[in-house]
Amino acid sequence: MKKFFGFWRRQRDTLHCRLRIHFLADDLVVPQVEWLQGQPTPEDWRRCLLFYYARVMFELAELNETRVARELLEFVNRLCGRLQHLSEESGKITLPLGKLRLGSEVNLPSQRTYQAELYLSRQGVPRLEFTRLLGKEKFYLPASFLVLLQYVINILPRRELAGLIQGLQRLHLYYQYKRDFWDSAALTEGPRLALGNENISEPDPDFEAP
Repeated sequence: MKKFFGFWRRQRDTLHCRLRIHFLADDLVVPQVEWLQGQPTPEDWRRCLLFYYARVMFELAELNETRVARELLEFVNRLCGRLQHLSEESGKITLPLGKLRLGSEVNLPSQRTYQAELYLSRQGVPRLEFTRLLGKEKFYLPASFLVLLQYVINILPRRELAGLIQGLQRLHLYYQYKRDFWDSAALTEGPRLALGNENISEPDPDFEAP
């Protein structure tokens, strides 16, 4: 029944974009983002990234990898601090991805692939779902987000970087003060608040830290 209702929900919503993260041989990773509703704006890119981030955190919690999720959050938080101090004259921004190398074409069979689709409801409410998820290991799942983050940074104009950093930091505040990433409500509420201007600096009185 869950699959049945999920099918009809997808039929009612509009597919906004589809993204794939391919892990190939020799530590090569190829991110692909296909936009189906016109040319994406900087806000579209931020929305895609934040909803994917929230989904990765949720999936890690589902796998009982909350420690890995927290390590990813702390790592991204440090990256945000580093990116905030870059000037307009700074050169190419390269995130520390270890041995992983970004590629542009999938010339070899993919060893692991993460595929997600971002939908918009008739009211304009976004929702991201994994439609293909292979290799949910504690390394590759968070790495898929960092690869996507590098991809988005490469595409966005430098002047849009501040908005991207702010969105990531606001999502972290949501996790800290509202509810944790294993709560399914965080899949939509977290990115929504991260993209807006609502005050999320006060703790939720019902929040209990683990």
